[in-house]
Amino acid sequence: MAPIFDSTVPVVNALGNNDLGPGASYVFRKFWKEKGMATDLADAPPVDFWYGNLFHGRVDGNGVVVYPSETNFKQIPGSDETYWAIDFVVDAFAEFQRHMQQAFLRGSISREAAITQISPARAWVSANLDYNSYMEGLYDHLTAFWFQKEQRNTKIKNFADFLHEFMELVNDAAGVLPFTKSAHILSKHFSPLSSGLIIEISEDSHGEDIIKQKKWVADPNFSFYRNSAKNFGFLVDKNAPWRLVADINSAAMAKYMAPYGVTGKDLFETYYYQCHLYDIETLKIYLIEMYNAYVAAYPQVKEFRTKLKGSGVKTVSRIVNRLPTTLEGVDKQFSPQFWLKTYYYIRLREMGAPRDPVEFNKKLEKIFQVHKSVDFKKALHYINDNIRRLKVP
Repeated sequence: MAPIFDSTVPVVNALGNNDLGPGASYVFRKFWKEKGMATDLADAPPVDFWYGNLFHGRVDGNGVVVYPSETNFKQIPGSDETYWAIDFVVDAFAEFQRHMQQAFLRGSISREAAITQISPARAWVSANLDYNSYMEGLYDHLTAFWFQKEQRNTKIKNFADFLHEFMELVNDAAGVLPFTKSAHILSKHFSPLSSGLIIEISEDSHGEDIIKQKKWVADPNFSFYRNSAKNFGFLVDKNAPWRLVADINSAAMAKYMAPYGVTGKDLFETYYYQCHLYDIETLKIYLIEMYNAYVAAYPQVKEFRTKLKGSGVKTVSRIVNRLPTTLEGVDKQFSPQFWLKTYYYIRLREMGAPRDPVEFNKKLEKIFQVHKSVDFKKALHYINDNIRRLKVP
Protein backbone atom coordinates (compact mmCIF):
# COMPACT_ATOMS: atom_id res chain seq x y z
CA MET A 1 0.00 0.00 0.00
CA ALA A 2 1.44 3.40 -0.98
CA PRO A 3 2.05 5.88 1.85
CA ILE A 4 -0.31 8.83 2.21
CA PHE A 5 2.61 11.18 1.82
CA ASP A 6 6.30 10.99 0.96
CA SER A 7 8.32 12.46 3.81
CA THR A 8 11.29 13.01 1.48
CA VAL A 9 9.38 15.46 -0.72
CA PRO A 10 9.10 19.05 0.55
CA VAL A 11 5.59 20.05 1.57
CA VAL A 12 4.24 22.91 -0.53
CA ASN A 13 0.49 22.68 0.10
CA ALA A 14 -1.45 22.93 3.34
CA LEU A 15 -3.10 19.51 3.40
CA GLY A 16 -3.55 19.15 7.15
CA ASN A 17 -6.96 17.98 8.33
CA ASN A 18 -8.50 16.15 11.26
CA ASP A 19 -8.73 12.81 9.42
CA LEU A 20 -4.99 12.28 8.89
CA GLY A 21 -2.95 9.72 10.77
CA PRO A 22 -0.34 10.84 13.33
CA GLY A 23 2.61 10.97 10.91
CA ALA A 24 0.92 12.91 8.13
CA SER A 25 -0.87 15.15 10.63
CA TYR A 26 2.43 16.12 12.24
CA VAL A 27 4.06 16.96 8.90
CA PHE A 28 1.22 19.01 7.47
CA ARG A 29 0.27 20.79 10.69
CA LYS A 30 3.94 21.66 11.12
CA PHE A 31 3.93 23.11 7.61
CA TRP A 32 1.00 25.39 8.40
CA LYS A 33 2.47 26.37 11.78
CA GLU A 34 5.75 27.44 10.15
CA LYS A 35 4.69 28.55 6.67
CA GLY A 36 0.99 29.26 6.83
CA MET A 37 -0.09 32.89 6.50
CA ALA A 38 3.38 34.22 5.81
CA THR A 39 3.83 37.71 7.22
CA ASP A 40 5.88 40.46 5.63
CA LEU A 41 7.13 43.40 7.64
CA ALA A 42 4.23 45.47 6.34
CA ASP A 43 1.61 42.87 7.28
CA ALA A 44 -0.28 42.71 10.56
CA PRO A 45 0.84 39.64 12.53
CA PRO A 46 -1.88 37.03 13.15
CA VAL A 47 -3.05 35.68 16.48
CA ASP A 48 -2.47 31.95 17.03
CA PHE A 49 -5.03 30.12 19.17
CA TRP A 50 -3.43 26.72 18.58
CA TYR A 51 0.14 27.40 19.63
CA GLY A 52 0.22 30.83 21.24
CA ASN A 53 -2.78 32.76 22.57
CA LEU A 54 -4.65 29.72 23.85
CA PHE A 55 -6.51 31.54 26.60
CA HIS A 56 -7.18 34.93 24.98
CA GLY A 57 -10.38 36.24 26.57
CA ARG A 58 -10.51 33.34 29.03
CA VAL A 59 -8.09 34.71 31.63
CA ASP A 60 -7.30 38.22 32.79
CA GLY A 61 -3.85 39.81 33.05
CA ASN A 62 -3.16 37.90 36.26
CA GLY A 63 -4.13 34.53 34.83
CA VAL A 64 -7.48 34.41 36.64
CA VAL A 65 -10.20 32.56 34.69
CA VAL A 66 -12.97 34.93 33.62
CA TYR A 67 -16.18 34.99 31.59
CA PRO A 68 -18.17 38.01 30.38
CA SER A 69 -21.18 39.54 32.05
CA GLU A 70 -24.11 39.33 29.65
CA THR A 71 -25.08 42.96 30.25
CA ASN A 72 -22.51 44.52 27.89
CA PHE A 73 -23.45 42.96 24.58
CA LYS A 74 -24.78 44.46 21.35
CA GLN A 75 -26.28 42.89 18.27
CA ILE A 76 -23.92 42.73 15.29
CA PRO A 77 -25.26 44.41 12.14
CA GLY A 78 -25.03 43.01 8.64
CA SER A 79 -26.83 39.67 8.88
CA ASP A 80 -30.34 38.25 8.74
CA GLU A 81 -29.38 36.07 11.71
CA THR A 82 -28.93 37.39 15.25
CA TYR A 83 -25.34 37.56 16.45
CA TRP A 84 -23.90 39.27 19.51
CA ALA A 85 -20.54 40.46 20.79
CA ILE A 86 -19.28 42.87 23.45
CA ASP A 87 -20.44 46.43 22.71
CA PHE A 88 -17.15 48.04 21.65
CA VAL A 89 -16.26 44.98 19.54
CA VAL A 90 -19.52 45.41 17.63
CA ASP A 91 -18.81 49.11 17.07
CA ALA A 92 -15.34 48.34 15.70
CA PHE A 93 -16.68 45.57 13.47
CA ALA A 94 -19.44 47.81 12.09
CA GLU A 95 -16.86 50.40 11.01
CA PHE A 96 -14.67 47.64 9.54
CA GLN A 97 -17.70 46.46 7.55
CA ARG A 98 -18.23 49.97 6.17
CA HIS A 99 -14.55 50.27 5.31
CA MET A 100 -14.62 47.03 3.29
CA GLN A 101 -17.82 48.08 1.55
CA GLN A 102 -16.36 51.46 0.58
CA ALA A 103 -13.18 49.81 -0.67
CA PHE A 104 -15.31 47.53 -2.84
CA LEU A 105 -17.35 50.41 -4.26
CA ARG A 106 -14.22 52.52 -4.94
CA GLY A 107 -12.50 49.60 -6.63
CA SER A 108 -9.69 49.57 -4.08
CA ILE A 109 -10.02 45.80 -3.83
CA SER A 110 -10.73 43.13 -6.41
CA ARG A 111 -14.43 42.65 -7.08
CA GLU A 112 -13.74 39.15 -8.38
CA ALA A 113 -12.24 37.96 -5.09
CA ALA A 114 -14.15 36.13 -2.34
CA ILE A 115 -13.14 38.52 0.45
CA THR A 116 -15.08 41.67 -0.28
CA GLN A 117 -17.95 42.67 1.98
CA ILE A 118 -17.97 40.99 5.38
CA SER A 119 -20.82 39.86 7.61
CA PRO A 120 -20.97 37.75 10.78
CA ALA A 121 -21.37 33.97 10.51
CA ARG A 122 -20.46 32.98 14.08
CA ALA A 123 -20.11 35.05 17.23
CA TRP A 124 -20.68 35.01 20.98
CA VAL A 125 -21.75 31.78 22.63
CA SER A 126 -22.93 32.11 26.24
CA ALA A 127 -20.38 30.66 28.68
CA ASN A 128 -23.29 29.65 30.88
CA LEU A 129 -25.05 27.77 28.09
CA ASP A 130 -21.75 26.25 26.94
CA TYR A 131 -21.08 24.89 30.44
CA ASN A 132 -24.69 23.74 30.76
CA SER A 133 -24.39 21.75 27.54
CA TYR A 134 -21.18 20.17 28.78
CA MET A 135 -22.72 19.24 32.15
CA GLU A 136 -25.69 17.64 30.40
CA GLY A 137 -23.23 15.44 28.56
CA LEU A 138 -21.42 14.68 31.82
CA TYR A 139 -24.71 13.61 33.41
CA ASP A 140 -25.34 11.24 30.50
CA HIS A 141 -21.86 9.79 31.03
CA LEU A 142 -22.54 9.34 34.74
CA THR A 143 -25.84 7.54 34.33
CA ALA A 144 -25.16 5.51 31.18
CA PHE A 145 -21.59 4.47 31.93
CA TRP A 146 -20.02 5.42 35.24
CA PHE A 147 -22.85 4.36 37.57
CA GLN A 148 -23.14 1.05 35.71
CA LYS A 149 -19.53 0.11 36.42
CA GLU A 150 -18.88 -1.91 39.55
CA GLN A 151 -22.60 -1.67 40.42
CA ARG A 152 -22.22 1.90 41.59
CA ASN A 153 -25.89 2.48 40.88
CA THR A 154 -26.81 0.10 43.70
CA LYS A 155 -24.79 2.18 46.18
CA ILE A 156 -26.71 5.41 45.57
CA LYS A 157 -29.53 5.83 48.05
CA ASN A 158 -29.30 9.58 48.72
CA PHE A 159 -27.48 12.73 47.69
CA ALA A 160 -24.42 11.94 49.85
CA ASP A 161 -24.03 8.60 48.05
CA PHE A 162 -24.46 10.31 44.69
CA LEU A 163 -21.77 12.85 45.59
CA HIS A 164 -19.42 10.05 46.68
CA GLU A 165 -19.74 8.25 43.34
CA PHE A 166 -19.31 11.57 41.52
CA MET A 167 -16.04 12.12 43.39
CA GLU A 168 -14.90 8.66 42.34
CA LEU A 169 -15.25 9.84 38.74
CA VAL A 170 -13.27 12.98 39.60
CA ASN A 171 -10.46 10.73 40.79
CA ASP A 172 -10.66 8.41 37.78
CA ALA A 173 -10.71 11.23 35.22
CA ALA A 174 -7.93 13.30 36.81
CA GLY A 175 -6.34 15.63 34.26
CA VAL A 176 -8.79 14.55 31.56
CA LEU A 177 -12.30 15.84 32.29
CA PRO A 178 -13.24 19.25 33.68
CA PHE A 179 -15.92 19.46 36.36
CA THR A 180 -15.82 23.05 37.59
CA LYS A 181 -16.73 25.93 35.32
CA SER A 182 -13.19 27.32 35.67
CA ALA A 183 -11.65 24.11 34.37
CA HIS A 184 -14.23 23.89 31.60
CA ILE A 185 -13.37 27.40 30.36
CA LEU A 186 -9.69 26.41 30.12
CA SER A 187 -10.44 23.11 28.40
CA LYS A 188 -10.75 22.03 24.78
CA HIS A 189 -14.48 21.62 25.39
CA PHE A 190 -14.99 25.37 25.72
CA SER A 191 -15.74 27.64 22.75
CA PRO A 192 -13.38 30.64 22.37
CA LEU A 193 -16.41 32.50 21.04
CA SER A 194 -17.72 32.69 24.61
CA SER A 195 -15.29 35.52 25.38
CA GLY A 196 -17.44 37.95 23.38
CA LEU A 197 -14.27 39.28 21.76
CA ILE A 198 -14.47 37.20 18.56
CA ILE A 199 -16.50 37.46 15.38
CA GLU A 200 -16.20 34.92 12.56
CA ILE A 201 -17.21 35.89 9.04
CA SER A 202 -17.40 32.34 7.67
CA GLU A 203 -18.52 28.90 8.78
CA ASP A 204 -15.51 27.20 7.16
CA SER A 205 -13.93 24.24 8.94
CA HIS A 206 -11.08 25.06 11.29
CA GLY A 207 -9.55 21.65 10.64
CA GLU A 208 -9.05 21.99 6.87
CA ASP A 209 -5.76 23.78 6.21
CA ILE A 210 -6.28 23.73 2.45
CA ILE A 211 -9.33 26.01 2.89
CA LYS A 212 -7.23 28.46 4.89
CA GLN A 213 -4.57 28.48 2.20
CA LYS A 214 -6.57 28.41 -1.04
CA LYS A 215 -9.75 30.23 -0.11
CA TRP A 216 -8.36 32.82 2.30
CA VAL A 217 -4.61 33.49 2.32
CA ALA A 218 -4.36 33.17 -1.47
CA ASP A 219 -7.32 35.53 -2.00
CA PRO A 220 -6.22 38.74 -3.82
CA ASN A 221 -7.87 40.85 -1.11
CA PHE A 222 -6.46 38.97 1.88
CA SER A 223 -3.58 41.34 2.61
CA PHE A 224 -5.94 44.33 2.45
CA TYR A 225 -8.43 42.50 4.67
CA ARG A 226 -6.02 41.56 7.44
CA ASN A 227 -4.21 44.90 7.51
CA SER A 228 -7.54 46.75 7.53
CA ALA A 229 -8.64 44.52 10.39
CA LYS A 230 -5.65 45.72 12.38
CA ASN A 231 -6.61 49.33 11.73
CA PHE A 232 -9.95 48.66 13.41
CA GLY A 233 -8.45 46.82 16.38
CA PHE A 234 -8.75 43.21 15.19
CA LEU A 235 -6.23 40.43 14.72
CA VAL A 236 -6.82 37.64 12.21
CA ASP A 237 -6.56 34.09 13.57
CA LYS A 238 -3.80 32.19 11.78
CA ASN A 239 -5.68 28.91 12.08
CA ALA A 240 -9.01 30.41 11.02
CA PRO A 241 -8.37 33.47 8.82
CA TRP A 242 -12.09 34.27 8.87
CA ARG A 243 -11.93 34.76 12.66
CA LEU A 244 -11.50 38.34 13.88
CA VAL A 245 -10.19 38.71 17.41
CA ALA A 246 -10.41 42.00 19.29
CA ASP A 247 -6.93 43.20 20.25
CA ILE A 248 -7.94 44.89 23.51
CA ASN A 249 -4.45 46.32 24.08
CA SER A 250 -4.20 48.02 20.70
CA ALA A 251 -4.56 51.76 20.18
CA ALA A 252 -7.08 51.07 17.40
CA MET A 253 -9.44 49.13 19.67
CA ALA A 254 -8.91 51.61 22.53
CA LYS A 255 -10.76 54.19 20.42
CA TYR A 256 -13.89 52.04 20.50
CA MET A 257 -13.51 51.10 24.16
CA ALA A 258 -13.20 54.70 25.37
CA PRO A 259 -16.90 55.66 24.99
CA TYR A 260 -17.79 52.80 27.33
CA GLY A 261 -15.26 53.87 29.95
CA VAL A 262 -13.06 50.78 29.70
CA THR A 263 -9.46 50.13 28.72
CA GLY A 264 -7.38 47.06 28.07
CA LYS A 265 -6.11 47.27 31.64
CA ASP A 266 -9.48 47.25 33.40
CA LEU A 267 -11.69 45.44 30.87
CA PHE A 268 -11.73 42.11 32.68
CA GLU A 269 -12.34 43.78 36.01
CA THR A 270 -15.26 45.79 34.59
CA TYR A 271 -16.93 43.52 32.03
CA TYR A 272 -16.11 40.03 33.31
CA TYR A 273 -16.71 37.76 36.30
CA GLN A 274 -13.91 35.96 38.13
CA CYS A 275 -15.07 32.41 37.64
CA HIS A 276 -13.64 30.82 40.79
CA LEU A 277 -15.88 32.98 42.98
CA TYR A 278 -18.94 31.18 41.57
CA ASP A 279 -17.57 27.68 40.96
CA ILE A 280 -18.81 26.09 44.17
CA GLU A 281 -22.36 27.40 44.02
CA THR A 282 -22.59 26.60 40.31
CA LEU A 283 -21.28 23.05 40.74
CA LYS A 284 -23.47 22.50 43.80
CA ILE A 285 -26.60 23.44 41.84
CA TYR A 286 -25.65 21.15 38.97
CA LEU A 287 -24.99 18.25 41.34
CA ILE A 288 -28.38 18.73 42.96
CA GLU A 289 -30.10 18.90 39.56
CA MET A 290 -28.23 15.80 38.39
CA TYR A 291 -29.16 13.89 41.52
CA ASN A 292 -32.83 14.89 41.32
CA ALA A 293 -32.94 13.94 37.63
CA TYR A 294 -31.41 10.59 38.55
CA VAL A 295 -34.01 10.10 41.30
CA ALA A 296 -36.82 10.92 38.88
CA ALA A 297 -35.48 8.39 36.37
CA TYR A 298 -34.59 5.73 38.93
CA PRO A 299 -36.72 6.33 42.05
CA GLN A 300 -35.91 3.04 43.75
CA VAL A 301 -32.93 0.83 44.45
CA LYS A 302 -32.79 -2.69 45.85
CA GLU A 303 -30.60 -2.96 48.92
CA PHE A 304 -29.09 -6.31 49.90
CA ARG A 305 -28.04 -7.24 53.42
CA THR A 306 -26.82 -10.36 55.12
CA LYS A 307 -28.21 -11.52 58.45
CA LEU A 308 -27.60 -14.48 60.73
CA LYS A 309 -30.29 -17.12 60.76
CA GLY A 310 -29.68 -20.04 63.07
CA SER A 311 -26.26 -21.43 62.24
CA GLY A 312 -26.17 -19.92 58.78
CA VAL A 313 -26.21 -16.59 56.91
CA LYS A 314 -29.13 -15.36 54.88
CA THR A 315 -29.21 -12.58 52.26
CA VAL A 316 -32.25 -10.38 52.40
CA SER A 317 -33.28 -7.47 50.25
CA ARG A 318 -35.49 -4.44 50.56
CA ILE A 319 -36.56 -1.62 48.27
CA VAL A 320 -35.19 1.81 49.17
CA ASN A 321 -36.96 4.87 47.82
CA ARG A 322 -34.57 7.54 46.65
CA LEU A 323 -35.76 10.98 47.70
CA PRO A 324 -35.02 14.25 45.93
CA THR A 325 -33.15 17.01 47.72
CA THR A 326 -33.02 20.80 47.74
CA LEU A 327 -30.31 23.43 47.96
CA GLU A 328 -31.47 24.24 51.49
CA GLY A 329 -31.25 20.59 52.48
CA VAL A 330 -27.77 20.21 51.02
CA ASP A 331 -26.57 23.37 52.77
CA LYS A 332 -27.82 22.00 56.08
CA GLN A 333 -26.10 18.68 55.50
CA PHE A 334 -22.76 19.96 54.19
CA SER A 335 -20.84 22.86 55.75
CA PRO A 336 -19.00 25.64 53.88
CA GLN A 337 -15.73 24.01 54.95
CA PHE A 338 -16.81 20.75 53.33
CA TRP A 339 -17.35 22.56 50.03
CA LEU A 340 -14.04 24.41 50.29
CA LYS A 341 -12.26 21.10 50.84
CA THR A 342 -14.17 19.38 48.03
CA TYR A 343 -13.61 22.27 45.64
CA TYR A 344 -9.89 22.45 46.29
CA TYR A 345 -9.61 18.69 45.82
CA ILE A 346 -11.54 18.78 42.53
CA ARG A 347 -9.42 21.63 41.18
CA LEU A 348 -6.25 19.67 41.97
CA ARG A 349 -7.59 16.55 40.27
CA GLU A 350 -8.68 18.55 37.22
CA MET A 351 -5.11 19.82 36.94
CA GLY A 352 -3.79 16.27 37.13
CA ALA A 353 -1.67 17.21 40.14
CA PRO A 354 0.10 14.31 41.89
CA ARG A 355 -1.58 13.24 45.11
CA ASP A 356 0.23 14.48 48.19
CA PRO A 357 -1.93 14.04 51.32
CA VAL A 358 0.55 15.86 53.56
CA GLU A 359 0.72 18.94 51.33
CA PHE A 360 -3.04 18.82 50.74
CA ASN A 361 -3.83 18.86 54.45
CA LYS A 362 -1.29 21.62 55.00
CA LYS A 363 -2.95 23.82 52.37
CA LEU A 364 -6.41 22.85 53.60
CA GLU A 365 -5.57 24.04 57.10
CA LYS A 366 -4.56 27.40 55.67
CA ILE A 367 -7.78 27.57 53.59
CA PHE A 368 -9.83 26.98 56.74
CA GLN A 369 -7.84 29.64 58.59
CA VAL A 370 -8.51 32.19 55.86
CA HIS A 371 -12.20 31.29 55.86
CA LYS A 372 -12.45 31.64 59.65
CA SER A 373 -10.39 34.82 60.00
CA VAL A 374 -11.64 36.63 56.87
CA ASP A 375 -14.50 35.11 54.86
CA PHE A 376 -15.54 32.52 52.29
CA LYS A 377 -14.68 34.74 49.32
CA LYS A 378 -11.12 35.25 50.55
CA ALA A 379 -10.74 31.49 50.96
CA LEU A 380 -11.81 31.05 47.32
CA HIS A 381 -9.19 33.59 46.25
CA TYR A 382 -6.57 31.68 48.24
CA ILE A 383 -7.53 28.39 46.57
CA ASN A 384 -7.44 29.96 43.13
CA ASP A 385 -4.06 31.57 43.74
CA ASN A 386 -2.64 28.18 44.68
CA ILE A 387 -4.12 26.52 41.60
CA ARG A 388 -2.75 29.25 39.30
CA ARG A 389 0.75 28.79 40.70
CA LEU A 390 0.62 25.02 40.50
CA LYS A 391 3.32 23.43 38.39
CA VAL A 392 2.01 20.15 37.01
CA PRO A 393 4.54 17.71 35.45
